[in-house]
This record gives sequence, structure tokens and C-alpha cells, in this order.
Amino acid sequence: MTISPARLSRWLAFALSLIAPGGLLAANSALAGYHHLITLKASSLPSGQLAYEMVSHRMKAADGQERDITARYAKGPTIPGPTLVITEGDTAEVTLQHGIADSTQPVSIHVHGVHYKIDSDGTMKMLNGVADEAAFPEKPYTYKWTAAPGTAGTWPYHDHAFGNPMLGAEDKGLYGALIINPASGKIPALIDGKIVDVDLKDVKREFILWMHETTFWGQELNHIVEGGKEIPLWSNPTVGARMGEKVRFHVIGMGTAFHTFHLHGHRWIEPGTTAGIDTVNIGPISRTSFILKAGEGVGPGEWHYHCHVIQHMQSGMMGDFRVVE
Repeated sequence: MTISPARLSRWLAFALSLIAPGGLLAANSALAGYHHLITLKASSLPSGQLAYEMVSHRMKAADGQERDITARYAKGPTIPGPTLVITEGDTAEVTLQHGIADSTQPVSIHVHGVHYKIDSDGTMKMLNGVADEAAFPEKPYTYKWTAAPGTAGTWPYHDHAFGNPMLGAEDKGLYGALIINPASGKIPALIDGKIVDVDLKDVKREFILWMHETTFWGQELNHIVEGGKEIPLWSNPTVGARMGEKVRFHVIGMGTAFHTFHLHGHRWIEPGTTAGIDTVNIGPISRTSFILKAGEGVGPGEWHYHCHVIQHMQSGMMGDFRVVE
């Protein structure tokens, strides 16, 4: 069969587009990410609450080389649990150990956002019809996740096995965040009055704020420290940044209440739009994330954040965003 010069030219152009920077093969190569080997433990706190804690986290590259990043996490159980950060194209094996005082109760991890098979749903056989997908004393359970293209975002993970009828122990503290960063490494944000793509490498700090009934529970991811550091902030925390730093907020609902998150003095773009906002509604398991420039247009100060549901604010559901020179 004879191929015309025009058709040959089109095929050649298509082939070159596959291997060009940003082409399909380059994109697929970029999505051939890390394999994360994570071990968490569900533990009891002296208060009677339950919490997840990090045991180990290793990242395995496609060439087999491994990095141990366990040191970036807080030691011991925390509420919220460890914030796991992966990228589109990554996979993860997450093993949960049973360490709570009640040896009769199973604990699990049910995650949102990522792709997984039915045996990684984190529920009991009574619900899933397959198996008890939970950790028991001396019997850990491993979940397998895939951060497929399109899964970028901030997602909750939580227990879905404790108690009766096995709805889970989120109200006792067994929950945490999974952040899946886009493969591009860039996120649109409102900076200096313009919508621009911010490179995540330029984000200095990330704040994870959970809105749980009438309390904020928080964590900071500090990217200024070499290798990064997770800092537990516990309840209704003061979060802070230096003037002009790019920071990223993740706000997630937990429990049964509906909230309205408001941050004074700052605006951000509503995800998926070009609208500038300073208030967002947050319901159970709903969430948002955004990047802003600390103190932009308003300068340093103690900038209040709170739930705008008056009864929640009166109950103390508030904190400060401290911007310093």
C-alpha cells in the first residue's frame, strides 16, 4: 500500500507530538509515579478519644529506589490523623494496625477520592458482602489505592468499622486527610489581584482545618523545613505565615453539622471558577482547598477565621490567621 506524502506528514507530526515535552507519552511518564508503603495505627488517647498515628511511610520510585519520609510526621496519635500527600499517578499500600484499648472492636480506613477495589473499601462483610476489611488485634489489614488522573484534590479518610452498626468512629477522632496533588504541580489561585497558576513548590505552608460539630481541629504542613514537617495544631488553632508567603488552606467537614467557613481580610477563588470569595459552605465530608498570599492587600495582623453559623461561633468555633512581617 502506498502512503501519500500528506498522510505520512500527518503521521510523523502525530508521532512527534507523543514524544514532545507535554505530549501524551511524556504525560503518561509523569503519571508513572511513586508507590507509597504506609503503615498507620489506630490508637487510644488518655482522653478516651481514638486517633490514627504514623508508623512508617516509604516512597518507592519506578527504578526501585526508596525514600523513608516517616520523620516528617508527628510522633504519636493525633486528631486529625496524619495528612497523607501523594500525586496523581501514584499508588499506595496502606496497612492499618489495631492499637486501641477495646480489643473487641475492629477499626478500618475508608478513603474518598482515590480508586480501589471492593476489598479496600474499609467496611465490614455485613455491608460489602465480601469480607471484613478492618484491623483486629494482632491482625493488620492492608488497603490498596490508585491516584488515577482526575483524582487530584483534598479527600477525607476515616474509620468505617468501629461500633454498631459499624458506621465508624469519626466522632471519636479516627479521621485524617489525603491530599492528592495534580501531576502538573500547579494550582490556579488569586494572587496580587490576578488568577495565576501557582507552582506547589512555592507554597510555604499548608493548613488542614477540620470543621467538626462546634470545633476546628487542625494541622500544619511546613514546607520551609527541609523535607517538610507535619505539626499537630489540635483544636481551634492559631495558624500563621509571614507577609507575602503563599499558603494553602484545606477545609473539611466532619460529623453531622453544616458550617460556613469565613476568613477575614483575604479572598481566594472558588475552585473550578474565576469567582473571588471569602466564605464557603462546608457540610459533612464536603471540603475545599485554596491558595492565597498572606496579608495581600491588608498587611500583617491577626486575621480571624470562624464558622459563620452563629451558634457554632458562640460555642468557640474560631481561630486566628496570624500574618507577621
